[in-house]
Amino acid sequence: MLVSSEFLAYISKHGLLALLFVNPDTDYGSMSNTPQLSIIITNWNTKEFVCGALQSILDHPPRVSYEVIVVDNASEDGSPAMIAQSFPSVRLIRNNQNEGYARGNNQGAAAAKGGTLLLLGSDVVIPDESLQKMFDYFSSRSDVGAVSCRLLNPDRTVQQSCRRFPTLTDAMLTYLSLHELAPSYNIRDFDFHRTQEVDQPAATCLMVRKSIVEKIGLFDERYTILYNDVDLCQRIRDAGWKIMYFAEAEIIHHGSRSTNRATPAVRLEMYRNILVYYFRTAGVLAIVLLLPILAIRLAIVNRGRNVLDLFSLSYLSR
Repeated sequence: MLVSSEFLAYISKHGLLALLFVNPDTDYGSMSNTPQLSIIITNWNTKEFVCGALQSILDHPPRVSYEVIVVDNASEDGSPAMIAQSFPSVRLIRNNQNEGYARGNNQGAAAAKGGTLLLLGSDVVIPDESLQKMFDYFSSRSDVGAVSCRLLNPDRTVQQSCRRFPTLTDAMLTYLSLHELAPSYNIRDFDFHRTQEVDQPAATCLMVRKSIVEKIGLFDERYTILYNDVDLCQRIRDAGWKIMYFAEAEIIHHGSRSTNRATPAVRLEMYRNILVYYFRTAGVLAIVLLLPILAIRLAIVNRGRNVLDLFSLSYLSR
């Protein structure tokens, strides 16, 4: 009979009598000090939802060794205190100001000890053994650099979470609210019950190899809030790795809980992120064709505030 190093480490740490109280299905690796999986959550004022997310991980933990890292972006709703008190095993990184989604995740990745990273939204619920299923599938595919899963609305309907890499035309139609005219980008006929290769799954639940992140980086911090996941997926693909949608795992996603609370200044930054992406991929045409559309939308959602700041294009060169 083979005895794993994790088993021996557990015995050394806890003694033989501890085996009397251990579930026979326990993966002793999950008790080791070096995790195989690092779960990273960036939080900004989603106390109720991040509590639910963390509790669901405890209720349905992966069997492999894992750690949970929460990067809090100066939340004012009591999130950090709640996490520290109710989830003491979580590694909590507290920022003194809102550093944005991209930098928050980068901080978490830098602190992570696991060889596999899981980027997880703060507004999700793990309903079953999906984290272990994702990890097992990912571990079996050496040609895959990232894997996502099925996202469900709270009523268990499927979210449209996979898209192709967008073109400038796709952006114009999307931000004119003419989504139905861009069926190729939105992949309306996508079969969410079949595992398959994709361009761009949502980063709400995205598993990535840390070795890849160490080579190409995680999120480009020029995209503080939006399009950082699109850019990351493009770089993973460009580096020669496949990105897979794994249909055998699923999570519940409440959706956009942080962005729904966005201030006018934060919404301005979101629209700047959009323009930065398309300026980098489509050049000056993005300014000519997309900027006016974004300005109109921003004027509506911000009630006229910060619109002129969108036209100060210095942020395109940052």
